[in-house]
Amino acid sequence: MKYLNPFAFLEKMNGGPVSAEDAAAVSLLRKKMMAELELSEEEVLRVGAQWFSKNDLLLFFDELQSPGKLHLHQQINEDNVLSAFLETGKLTGLFNNNPLYSTPVFLTFIAPFYEPVFTTAVLNSLKQQQAAALQQLYANPLLMDGEHLNRSYDKIFRALQECYKILEAAEKGRRADPGSRWREAAPYVSLQQVQALDALPDIFQEFRNDYGILMINFALALDGTRENKKALEILHAVNTLKCGAYVREETHRYLQQLEEKAASRKSLLGRFFGNGYKTRQQRRKLVRDVLLKGGIALGIIVAIFIGARFEQEYTPRIKVRESEHSIFMGARTSLTMQYLLSQLLMDTEKRAKKLLKSPKLPSPATGADVYGADFMKAVRMQGDYGAGFVRPPFGRSREWGPEDSSWHDAAHRQSIHVVNRQDGALITMVQTPDSFYSCYIAPFDSAFVPLPLSISRVYFYAGVGWDPDWKAEYAMEYVPSYRAKGFFLMPVYDALSFLKTSCLQLNLDSSYWQHSNRYIPVEVFLSQKNQLQQELQLRQLTNNFNGVDLIPVE
Repeated sequence: MKYLNPFAFLEKMNGGPVSAEDAAAVSLLRKKMMAELELSEEEVLRVGAQWFSKNDLLLFFDELQSPGKLHLHQQINEDNVLSAFLETGKLTGLFNNNPLYSTPVFLTFIAPFYEPVFTTAVLNSLKQQQAAALQQLYANPLLMDGEHLNRSYDKIFRALQECYKILEAAEKGRRADPGSRWREAAPYVSLQQVQALDALPDIFQEFRNDYGILMINFALALDGTRENKKALEILHAVNTLKCGAYVREETHRYLQQLEEKAASRKSLLGRFFGNGYKTRQQRRKLVRDVLLKGGIALGIIVAIFIGARFEQEYTPRIKVRESEHSIFMGARTSLTMQYLLSQLLMDTEKRAKKLLKSPKLPSPATGADVYGADFMKAVRMQGDYGAGFVRPPFGRSREWGPEDSSWHDAAHRQSIHVVNRQDGALITMVQTPDSFYSCYIAPFDSAFVPLPLSISRVYFYAGVGWDPDWKAEYAMEYVPSYRAKGFFLMPVYDALSFLKTSCLQLNLDSSYWQHSNRYIPVEVFLSQKNQLQQELQLRQLTNNFNGVDLIPVE
């Protein structure tokens, strides 16, 4: 819907200045315009560059009779930058610092005009990779109510997803065929593209993380096909992207590897063939060394070829860390929880192959603790680690036991009611500073999950094809005898991303929750991410959530 400035429009119709608050002048102008329209053969009237029907004019003059709307139009008219942006779509600076701009009445009024102009400007800036224009657009207040703001974000997400698909197709094509064309995807891995993504607000942070990983994979695909210079250029661009700790860590790791490879490649041939040999004796030594080095190289190639036939497939490690500012830093369960999460986040092809080829195994019953016993055994084997942990100054005192569980306390009333509303099984994991247990929940089932302490964390791991005997790829470094056992053979939808982003941290008032017969209801359900994909979401079913935070896993 295009915005029409009534003050400028009246001046065009009148051929000179006229006050919108002068009822007599406006009424006279209305009669004049209606008379001109009646005489027009086309039943439309042109004012400046715009055409108006009789109905358009009637609606326009009727709106001028509303003092409230006229006041809102007046505020827009007094803001030269805002009014010009609404009419032309070009932003020349910052809007006026007007308190009215944050009121629901004003946002509801202006949103239908502002949203399409703003979204179009953002999409054009993204397409042209104009980071400065995006920064200026988001520096101004977003003059939209909730409905129009969501509509704007949806359009921008769809445009970003198209960029992602183009780059993803180029990355897959390069890995499948080293000779495939990739130059068409070059703009999507440029520094300008990264700067444009950095200019977007924090709601796009998850997309930035995903896009950064895709750029890294694309760079590695190019490096594997002798496009080393371009691969380094892409990694340097990713290094400036506003992304999460994991993406930054991966970028630095691969950037260092490729830089070292590039440095060694420059002098490799020269060292191998002995640069600097000029005399006959030196040349003889050169021939001898070349033959010797050639034989060694051939032997290495044969050894690698033979070893590759017997070597198991390498699975890269995933590191999960506790934030330095976390209230769980240094807790007795901290290291074991980090290890278990790192293994759950590994989605290997071997598991998926077993799901397709092996018969289905029986699933645990709802309420079964699938990880608790082994987890707490590993905690007991840590020695004195966590003994110096100072619990935050809230919550009731509780002795640490082999498997701390609120089921042993008949008066305990502090719990979460988890409802699984999707077709994959769900494992809810509860961590306190000194205890841990898990709860298996079948598809479309629910369970009450007690909270042993007033300070707790709750994680959600979803998947299909439960295998109780499948062991983790790696053992725990701090306790080498502990190797996590029991995995879903395949995660459902975006379950691994959901595991990282949907961790609940609860700092509850135990004097209120402990014996209150109250519980916190939450549900895990599916929502539509875009036209082709669904994603898992966590929803709180009550607004009584004081002391509950949603934190990402690093």
